[in-house]
Amino acid sequence: MKEEWREIAVNRFCRSLPLLMSVVLVLFSFMPLKSEIAGNARPAVGLMCVYFWLIYRPDLFNLLSVFLLGMAADTVSAAPFGSGLAAMLVMYLLVTNLVKYLNGKIFVVLWIGAAALLPVCLLTRWLVLSIYYQQFLPLSLLFFTYLTSLAFYPVIGGLNALVLNNFLQDDQ
Repeated sequence: MKEEWREIAVNRFCRSLPLLMSVVLVLFSFMPLKSEIAGNARPAVGLMCVYFWLIYRPDLFNLLSVFLLGMAADTVSAAPFGSGLAAMLVMYLLVTNLVKYLNGKIFVVLWIGAAALLPVCLLTRWLVLSIYYQQFLPLSLLFFTYLTSLAFYPVIGGLNALVLNNFLQDDQ
């Protein structure tokens, strides 16, 4: 009986690892830094995690996971509530429709895919924020967020790949 309970608990923990890893990475991305540039143009870690997990394990990272990650990211950010969630939901829609073209590709192709999809999601967030503040916000911050996101995608993808390869390969 105890072995069955342990197996169930380990199985549920492993199935929640994509969401847990994404939340941890999002929390780390909002750590206070002493640089003005880093304080304003942070990489979109949540969007990168949504992109990664929807390509590799959409069975474990579904719409509920995207919603919970968006809520967690909006809770720790200083932006109006729902702006990050809207961007993540757009990423969810884009990736679920394009996953057949991205699945099984080499890393460079996935990086190019992220480079193509991130601007749409970041523009969605910019639009939500512009509507909230009732003025068009400067696009320079969006551009630097995009560049830092592209620069950090190999790091975020590598950390997620470690979890995928070490804990989730037996589950398929």
